[in-house]
Amino acid sequence: MVRPRLSGARKTAAKNVAQKIAGGSKALGTATTVVEKPVALALPNGNASTAFVLPGLPSHITPDAIAGMIPKFDESAYAISDPLNPSETLPQVTEAQFDKGMTIYEGTQRALKLTGAAFDTTKERFTALGKQAQAFGSGIRAATQFEKVRGDFLDYKAQVETNEQKGIVLDVSQHKTTTDRSGATHTTAAMDEKLKQAEIAANLARANTQDKQNKLDQFRKSLGEYAA
Repeated sequence: MVRPRLSGARKTAAKNVAQKIAGGSKALGTATTVVEKPVALALPNGNASTAFVLPGLPSHITPDAIAGMIPKFDESAYAISDPLNPSETLPQVTEAQFDKGMTIYEGTQRALKLTGAAFDTTKERFTALGKQAQAFGSGIRAATQFEKVRGDFLDYKAQVETNEQKGIVLDVSQHKTTTDRSGATHTTAAMDEKLKQAEIAANLARANTQDKQNKLDQFRKSLGEYAA
């Protein structure tokens, strides 16, 4: 259907009507409150669960209520029996009614589209917030991993210091062992020398004893010769 072009006066009148409708819709929007009715969910066993309301979402839109939300339309009223002789009982509107109604519908559609754009923008906002939360969570997990690695590094450094201390103790023990072994070798050699010296002294003592014994025997023998 080709719409007739509006005149300047009609455009002005349509604009005034649209402004009044917009103002009325704003007032209605501020005064009207959507009552959220509890919705009962059906459990698998057929029983109804506890009724609940999702905050911010309308609960009056149900399959049973959709028929009442659709504009009333009796298509039988538009039945045409003779295309060349249309009945005067067919629903009709004047040109002024058509222009006014179309102006109202177009303004309402623009309002709905603009509201839909606001919802789309809000959806993108929530999407961005969700990504922000995910990025924040990833940062926390990364920081946690950094701390774990830092703890491993500190454990490594502490173990290195512990091993250094154990190495020092080992070096001291090894040096002490070497010193004790060297001291034992010298002590053993000294004892061997003392033993040799004792043997030599014993041999000298025995030799002196034997010499004195010989001299004594000779002296006694000389005394016997004089007695004879």
